[in-house]
Amino acid sequence: MARNPRIQVPFSDALYQRIENYKIANGVATITDAARELIEFALVIKERTLNDDSRTTRELLEELLAKEYQNETTINQIYLHTVDLNKKIEYSQIVFTKEKLKSFKQKAMEKRDRFLNREE
Repeated sequence: MARNPRIQVPFSDALYQRIENYKIANGVATITDAARELIEFALVIKERTLNDDSRTTRELLEELLAKEYQNETTINQIYLHTVDLNKKIEYSQIVFTKEKLKSFKQKAMEKRDRFLNREE
């Protein structure tokens, strides 16, 4: 019967202690089994990240922040135009409001960038 291939790897004392702590915390039988579990886990993560083209959490949060700034501006504009219920809105105000709404997304992105660059 053939033996499984073996790898001998020298570890620093600190890394060996971390693996030993993992073994104890997870109830693994031997230090070898603990190291094998950790290596397999690390390889799975590495392989998934090579094939993963999805957005990172940071990218998603940046988009959410930009959308939130856009929503804030939209709500402010709606509030300004609906404070007086008896107010007659002229066509020129509607055109003006539509033009303002078009620029909200760009302004929201700029505000997000300033926030991320700690300028705001």
